[in-house]
Amino acid sequence: MKKTFQTRLTALALVTALTGTFTGSIAFADTAAPASTTKTAMKSDMRLAIDNGAIEGYGDTDYRGANPATRAEVATMINRAAKLQSADPASVTFTDLANWQKQAVANAVAAKLISGFADGTFHPDAAVTRQELAELIVKVVTGGKLPSVNENVLNYFKDSDSIAKESRPYVAYAVISGIFSPTLDGNFNPTAAVTRDEVAKALKPILFKVVDILTTNDIHGKIEVGFDKKRNQGQGGIETVGGIVTDFRAVNPEGTVVVDGGDAWQGTLISNTTNGQSVMDTMAQVKYDAAAIGNHEFDFGRDVLINNIKNAKFPILGANIIDTKTGERVDWTQPYVIVEKDGLKIGIIGFATPQTTSTTKSTNIEGLSFVDPVPLAKELSAELRAKGVDIIMVTSHLPGEQNQKSAEIISELADLAKGTGNGTLDAIVGGHSHLRVSGIVNGIPVVEAQSWLYAVGHIQLFVDKTTKQVVSSNASLLETYTNLTTADEKIHQTVEDYKAKISTKSSEVEVVAAEPLGRKSFRFDKNGGVDRDGASQLGNSITDAMRAAEKSDIAFTNIGGIRADVDKGDLTYGEMFEVFPFGNYNVTGTMTAEQIKKALEVTDKYTNLPAIQFSGLKVEWDSTKPLGEKYSKITLVDGTPIYVDGKFNTDRTFKVTTNDFMATGSGDGFTVFGEVKDWKDGAIMLDAWVSYANSLKAAGKELSVQDDGRDVRLDLK
Repeated sequence: MKKTFQTRLTALALVTALTGTFTGSIAFADTAAPASTTKTAMKSDMRLAIDNGAIEGYGDTDYRGANPATRAEVATMINRAAKLQSADPASVTFTDLANWQKQAVANAVAAKLISGFADGTFHPDAAVTRQELAELIVKVVTGGKLPSVNENVLNYFKDSDSIAKESRPYVAYAVISGIFSPTLDGNFNPTAAVTRDEVAKALKPILFKVVDILTTNDIHGKIEVGFDKKRNQGQGGIETVGGIVTDFRAVNPEGTVVVDGGDAWQGTLISNTTNGQSVMDTMAQVKYDAAAIGNHEFDFGRDVLINNIKNAKFPILGANIIDTKTGERVDWTQPYVIVEKDGLKIGIIGFATPQTTSTTKSTNIEGLSFVDPVPLAKELSAELRAKGVDIIMVTSHLPGEQNQKSAEIISELADLAKGTGNGTLDAIVGGHSHLRVSGIVNGIPVVEAQSWLYAVGHIQLFVDKTTKQVVSSNASLLETYTNLTTADEKIHQTVEDYKAKISTKSSEVEVVAAEPLGRKSFRFDKNGGVDRDGASQLGNSITDAMRAAEKSDIAFTNIGGIRADVDKGDLTYGEMFEVFPFGNYNVTGTMTAEQIKKALEVTDKYTNLPAIQFSGLKVEWDSTKPLGEKYSKITLVDGTPIYVDGKFNTDRTFKVTTNDFMATGSGDGFTVFGEVKDWKDGAIMLDAWVSYANSLKAAGKELSVQDDGRDVRLDLK
């Protein structure tokens, strides 16, 4: 089991490259880095256009970036950027052109990029609209051909219907290409005038090679399409990701890279029943270029992981996984892979998170260490540069967090960017924290795309055609709503085939849930909206089932192992599996009163509050008290004292059940469980919960979980 970050933190929230009403960009949002995190800023789009001879000023140093761009100016800029073939200036007979405008306009007309008006004029001083700019730029990129592109991406915009019919394929192509920055109101504004700055940005696909890096992380077996109830829209699914990748490859067939940041196959019935094969097969159909090893890749055992790596049709990387006996990198995975895209050699390094040692069952990683990736990134970068690699990126399971107000990125993802220095890495992909993160740290674009395929990360690199160095980059997130693309039919069929194999068991109704059951604390509405704060509905139900199955006095489990909420109504095996997907089992042993208090006193890493889920106890505690002194009263449900009035019950010991992950003493910081020497294996935790639900059903009862007062927080009373 793994304790993930909360989907919402008090000070840190899900963010994307944009603020306001946007929850994410389509494929084109530049992310400006806060000054405090940028070591060496890259040149602006305007500066790049100037340095490459595409834009000139007005005889001074002011390039009037905020001014509307005129038809003559845009034609001139495109002529310089694309180095259009020279045409006879006399071939254009427009009556309203100045001498300086004639050559560029003649070249653009000859290239069939632009035309004049029926009255013989060109309107050189008229503003160029967004949809007109899309057509001009895309015609240059495609050699004048009408682009073959999926127009579903335009469904993102509220005013999609106002885009001219003849402009739609060009706008769709331009949107996917990242030519436009989005507007905060969610509209495309097709007839709005573009500025000279916007034209400078749009020229980049002409001036430079473009590498589009599409990223996923923490799929956790969630390859089926989900549903966003708030938007009443399908969301996610590997077939949707396949459609998005296809859309990008239609626009940038030679320069699209697809990577995953780990934790791909653990977490759903459709994946776990095949040891992740359903995920591996569908990722292969997407044609991923590489993936990192996440901590949950070890959940089925090391032999399964090694076998999956051996049989995968794409490289699964782990550069920082070390055999503690030899001190060398393990030989069953590779540190990096080199792929060639559009004449560029791209090195992809893979890293696991050092947190794997505490977020994975210890017996599955025995003899392994997960070392700091920063020194290795420097070493491997130098090795790759020596091999003639042009671009170096990392795909990893390193977690990121991003402050909603400042957009500052922290945690291991930022540590790697800050620790490597400019010129070492060109892009970094993360995972593990299940958060939306995108931005620039130390001049390096970094991204993490939530989880469950509910977003796709997009890093865009612009590469000098001569030096093959990255001259500009941006990071953003793409939404995976099903109406924004066309699902990949072959991948869809593969998912359906796997679903058919598990349908009978998955749809089996185990009990009826009397109300929605969640993972949020019973105190959620009173404690400032903190999830991880003591007992929850699902925590109570699951630990009650554990205690009943093993006939123990007390049961404990960690909040991070409970992975989904439950809707009201029929509760199926498949839904219960998604709540509890890890295949862990009960273990039961003997604990003293002092050890029980130690377990309760362990605070959650993300809230600094006790969040262990338990059954068989009634407790009172105060969060204002010092660590280790928070609990003032602990008894069994029948009133038997464990710790009361500052005294431990030393007359007896207690029969305690927990899960095999926590029993090792290395899971989620509960070291006290490692002191127990008589653990005995019991029922699979999911089986115990299903049996508990079945007993309610057999008695004609529904599953209902109310706050029974087992967990009293005194400072909120």
